[in-house]
Amino acid sequence: MKYCYLLLLIFFAQLVSAQARYDVASRTEFDQAHDQASHGDTIAWQSGIYSDVRMEIDKDGLVIIADTLGTVLFTGVSRVIIDADEILFSGFQYIGGFIGNLDVMRIYGSDVTLTHVNIQNYTCHKYLVVDEVSRRTTISHCNFENRLNLDDKNILSILVDNEPGYHKIQHCSFKNFEGIGNDQGIEPIRIGLSTQGHLESRTLVEYCYFTRCNGDGEIISHKSRQNVYRYNTFEDNPVSELVLRHGDEGIVYGNFFINNMGGIRVREGSQHFIYNNYFDRIDRRAIILQNDPSDPLSDIHIYHNTIVNSAEVILGGDGANPPSHVVIANNVFAQPINQLFDEDTGSETWINNISFGQLGIESPVSGLQMSDPSLYVNAEGYYQPLENSPLIGASGADYPLVPLYPEMNYDHEILLDVMQQPRPPALDEKSIGASEYSSTISVSPHATEANTGPSYLFDNLVDYLTSNTTQLYVGGEGATRQVSLSSNIDWTVVSEVEWITLDLSSGTGDHTLNVTIDANADNTDRSGTLVISGGDQLVMVGVFQDAGTVLSVSHAIDEESILYPNPTTGRVTLSNIPESHYALLEVYQSNGSCVYLNQYPNTKDELEMNLESLQLGTYLLKIKFVNSDGKIISQLTRKLIKY
Repeated sequence: MKYCYLLLLIFFAQLVSAQARYDVASRTEFDQAHDQASHGDTIAWQSGIYSDVRMEIDKDGLVIIADTLGTVLFTGVSRVIIDADEILFSGFQYIGGFIGNLDVMRIYGSDVTLTHVNIQNYTCHKYLVVDEVSRRTTISHCNFENRLNLDDKNILSILVDNEPGYHKIQHCSFKNFEGIGNDQGIEPIRIGLSTQGHLESRTLVEYCYFTRCNGDGEIISHKSRQNVYRYNTFEDNPVSELVLRHGDEGIVYGNFFINNMGGIRVREGSQHFIYNNYFDRIDRRAIILQNDPSDPLSDIHIYHNTIVNSAEVILGGDGANPPSHVVIANNVFAQPINQLFDEDTGSETWINNISFGQLGIESPVSGLQMSDPSLYVNAEGYYQPLENSPLIGASGADYPLVPLYPEMNYDHEILLDVMQQPRPPALDEKSIGASEYSSTISVSPHATEANTGPSYLFDNLVDYLTSNTTQLYVGGEGATRQVSLSSNIDWTVVSEVEWITLDLSSGTGDHTLNVTIDANADNTDRSGTLVISGGDQLVMVGVFQDAGTVLSVSHAIDEESILYPNPTTGRVTLSNIPESHYALLEVYQSNGSCVYLNQYPNTKDELEMNLESLQLGTYLLKIKFVNSDGKIISQLTRKLIKY
């Protein structure tokens, strides 16, 4: 008995030792903890605001968390790379950072769970990239909001390989991406690339909320095969819609499209299934089947949808490449803005649909009955059938069934309605439209702004004040630049020198400062500082101006690479650098003499340099990037202040 007890103690001792916890409060402490940690261990960041923290996670089985959800905020050039399996990454905020054309987060590992993460007001390439080699990544209860730069770079990118990824995006919110729609490339979610449209991703997007996503005409861009989009809400998106692009076999069901420009655009592909969706107040087109020569549509299936108070369903008959084998079954189309349909091909198969309003097309011989569907507006403001509605139990049964793709789990038999109420199992006993009759369940969206995203999102657990840059470089002729502030508190801003003026001295919350730098009449370089403060938060923005125009010429190049901290006590990092064999650093004084020379292996996208040996003063750094043949392939010039 004592022997068994001793074995039990040893077992528990080993278990505890294998699940150690490391509390960290700096990048150095994190790196040390990461080096020591083993599979099953936890690294917990203590509450606080941290600048310029790059986390590289390359050990399997670690738990990386905020000690308290939402109270750990990263800014500056902070970002994370997960190149390990079975990682839990939870509870962090990334707000107001500036990392050029790098990604805030990139996942290479498999079985990674990213949860309760907020990324907001960043200047970057993409917010999150799931690489081709990753499998079974789960992204849940995260918020993606308001990228500051409007370049052609989508927000969350799922890349696809020769094997399905089986990724999941669940209960996330996507909000406030500025733009004018069209093809700006700022899609909140893109699954695959145009070149990956033939590959199977089998990604699931469910219970997510999309609002004010105006950076592109596509809210979700489906560019791979066999993805499922269900129970999401698309609300108040005046220039965008869900789009099925390159890639066949998209499954779209149980979603709410409310007060948008469009609902679903089917541009390319075949074997798409659109069912059990609710459309209300769509002002341009509820569904559009595009007439496109690049990949003409075929085998498009539209079942059991409710479309009310909306613009027409466009059937793609206008052009040389009309859709073929389109089946429209058991839908209700009612109370259109103008008309219900446009551009029919005349070859659609209509089965037991009910319409109520001006058709806009010549009525098919059968399958589209004009009748009042007897809908009423419930307490939440959404339409559903009355007890005596002709929609109840009136479905037609003779239509192609929804396929079930391998290792996926979704309602391919349409056994549930849009509210997940049971439908009758027999096809011809189901109700027409998205919902069955119920006296107890009200039709309303599953995903809302309140129940998606991180649990702490509206609680303001930490006061923050950050800027999208800490350095402005201008030539001698002067310029006006903008600095974007991210904040949830009141703040003030002052310039320490007279040659820098601001358009305001105080404010609250997010704001864009207009910074005017006068022309430099002196014959020497000069620098000044903007001091932005609020509560116990302090942000310093250095302004560097050349006597001539050298910096303005190189500004566009230098803008991509970020040197920090600057001013510095000696140790600096150059982030977002081009690939090369090695980097050659030359440091010059203002009189043109070279005072420091060093060569660094260039194995990462950041270069860490120790310049503690330099005297106090202002220096010009020239960094040359050299390939394996000894040829200079790129070079950067930056100013540095040592204090």
